[in-house]
Amino acid sequence: MWEKLGFDVVQSKDVIATLRVAGKFILKTKRSHGARKLDGEIPRLIRQQMRLGQAEFDAAYDCPLTRNDYVEILRKKGVIP
Repeated sequence: MWEKLGFDVVQSKDVIATLRVAGKFILKTKRSHGARKLDGEIPRLIRQQMRLGQAEFDAAYDCPLTRNDYVEILRKKGVIP
């Protein structure tokens, strides 16, 4: 999901995903390597870090949400000026 939305993903102690738009840092999110399944508290935390509502996160996870759509959501929410 992160790659599709244009995040730079780095495998380190955790999986770190960083979003940049026009070269400018916007946000980052992470997931532990130990969290193999997206269940319990993990999806909610990732969703919050990505600044998405539940329906928006579901669309990102299920693939209909594009990078342009995601950037537009973040602009409307004031995350991207």
